[in-house]
Amino acid sequence: MKQFVLTLGIWMLSLAFAQGQRGFAIVVDPQSYKEAEEEIRQYADAIEDVNGLHVFVVIDKWGVPDSIRQELMRLHALDKHAIEGAVLVGDIPVAMIRDAQHLTSAFKMDQRHDRKESSVPSDRYYDDFGLRFDYLGKDEDMPYFYYSLAPESEQRLEPDIYTGRIRPTDCNGTSRYEKLRAYLVKVVKEKRNAETLDQILFFGGHGYISESMVARMDEKQGLYEHFPWLRQQKNGISFIDHTQEDFIKSRLMNELMRPELDFALLHHHGYWDTQYLSNIPAPKNAFQAKEFIQNYVRSRIRSAVEDGEAVDSVMSRWEQRFDVPRSWWENVFAPETCRKDSLEADELDLHLTDFLTYGYAPDCRVVMIDACFCGSFHREDCIANEYIFSPGRTVVCIANTVNVLQDKWSDRYIGLLGLGMNVGEVARYSGYLESHTIGDPTFTFSPVVPVADINRLLAEGKVSDWKKQLKNSSFPDLQCMAIEQLVRRGELSSVELLDLFRQSSSSLVRVEALVALSGFGDDQFVEALQLAVRDSYELVQRFGLRFVGQSGDERLIPALISVCISNNTSERCNFNAMNALSFYPDKPLLAEFAKQFNDPSVRYIGKEDVGRAIEKAIRSSAAKWVESTRSVMAPDTGDKKRRSAIRTLRNYCPHDLIPDLLAYLETCGQPEVQVMLLEALGWQKYSCMADRIAVVAKAMSEKESLAEEVRREALKTYNRLKRLK
Repeated sequence: MKQFVLTLGIWMLSLAFAQGQRGFAIVVDPQSYKEAEEEIRQYADAIEDVNGLHVFVVIDKWGVPDSIRQELMRLHALDKHAIEGAVLVGDIPVAMIRDAQHLTSAFKMDQRHDRKESSVPSDRYYDDFGLRFDYLGKDEDMPYFYYSLAPESEQRLEPDIYTGRIRPTDCNGTSRYEKLRAYLVKVVKEKRNAETLDQILFFGGHGYISESMVARMDEKQGLYEHFPWLRQQKNGISFIDHTQEDFIKSRLMNELMRPELDFALLHHHGYWDTQYLSNIPAPKNAFQAKEFIQNYVRSRIRSAVEDGEAVDSVMSRWEQRFDVPRSWWENVFAPETCRKDSLEADELDLHLTDFLTYGYAPDCRVVMIDACFCGSFHREDCIANEYIFSPGRTVVCIANTVNVLQDKWSDRYIGLLGLGMNVGEVARYSGYLESHTIGDPTFTFSPVVPVADINRLLAEGKVSDWKKQLKNSSFPDLQCMAIEQLVRRGELSSVELLDLFRQSSSSLVRVEALVALSGFGDDQFVEALQLAVRDSYELVQRFGLRFVGQSGDERLIPALISVCISNNTSERCNFNAMNALSFYPDKPLLAEFAKQFNDPSVRYIGKEDVGRAIEKAIRSSAAKWVESTRSVMAPDTGDKKRRSAIRTLRNYCPHDLIPDLLAYLETCGQPEVQVMLLEALGWQKYSCMADRIAVVAKAMSEKESLAEEVRREALKTYNRLKRLK
């Protein structure tokens, strides 16, 4: 029996025969529904049969995000069959979010640039009902609707439902509707023939997390905690690093086409049309060194000539720079040379065109792309779309619409996928505006072991249920999710979290406890950081050192210096330690360095030389942002320079100068500067000065003599910096 309801310009088709208590919404544009009605029906049937969810098919007749959001909120609030998730199918409008860059992991583009590029395409508009937005307008040439995050909104992400995007486009000679029909047929087949998650690949691309091998070694340790059933005789976790071959693309593609591969986690740099995999091969002998230089110079000559420089002058410059004969690159514009260079450059990375060129049809069911822009579903094509719309068995990509932070917990909660969790929950709990499920968010693997219904637990779990999981579960990811749920409900204190951090033998539980403690920013957080920098798990060390820099609490200086004088710090931890030094004043750093380094137990060959080098690094780092920060407050600083210096404070703000910045903020009397400075100070949520900033921001938000835009930004900053209690 079908039931039609017209509400807010949206047709809702309720499939009333479903037996499940929880619901799910398929939101689809009218033309896509017309073109793929039978396939959508079969997809809805599969969700009901496999996931046990009551399915609502919502046909969007208006094409306006506000109406769709209101309908999803209504369906989520139902007494019966309240939806736990939704999938946006076809040409559903894209919400482009502005004034919310603090909800991303790394995106910080100046919003004065083209709004298409300086906004964040995000379905958090549709799934996080605690966020409030002000409508800014829409584009005429694209289905982009622009929204500003309101000051009175929640300023952290806690989506109420999970979502996914199935947005095929007309490209590569196939219509969007052909792709949609084929994808839905594929996903129904995979849903009805679900397998256990027992074959995993992780990949490390060039330049990612400083190419730290310690990080990759420990990542495998973490994967065994995510998927403990893989600790067996048969290998279930494979690894590919870009250094294994000069051109790793073919090996990676072949592995992802392996039919038994269930889940892949790919770490690399990216763009919407490219997965950046390999670096230019390093020369291994003199002949290769010559070719390396020739190849490099040819590319630079071509670029210079394209920019309008004369060929002879460019060649002369490079001839003098390397002190080699011009004959090394005289054939720079020869067709055969250009073709050879082009083919070699193409082999370094995986491009959109490679799917057709090589017949690349990945079979790995779920692919997580830990890279920038590869999930840019709002464009006419993107890497994630090619994965799911290829003829292979891949049905879901977890990917990002804009650039992302390298030092983030990319594999958080993925072990729950092996226990039957809907894949859409991974992006829901990622905590980032840019993270998206591209494909069916209800896709599940068959649970490896009989455990509690994880999806029902996430939808309906009570405090007592989560306390039981934290205490009794043998699965670290269930313990981690229990920590997340209990902290959200105010049922786990910072004292209890510190105790978990100290005592847990699970690396993942310690990461979860540390991340949860960061929301409190209290003495327990500081104590955890003192321990974290010497943790046995590299990710805890790396996060700990990053938090040490973001905190600025001088009680952390001894722990930081102990890492800086250590002989064998891993590459990425060393990177974060050097960065952390730049947020502390030099005097206490140097005093602590002298105290620790002069201890006889610190032994180095050529200790005096080593000491001078470390001291020089400390002085250089501690002074790195001081001049820029002081220029914000200097009366003779020009507007352009001041604006740039304020933007720099978002990432690089010496904590001991924050009191001076606050005094300047309150007295400068320039609304534009005050708005920018309030926004920049709002990024200091882990700072030991966060409470002080919040007090000033709250007072300014209530001061009627200030301009309205200043009061609004002050309110947003206050809401951003409110601590957990």
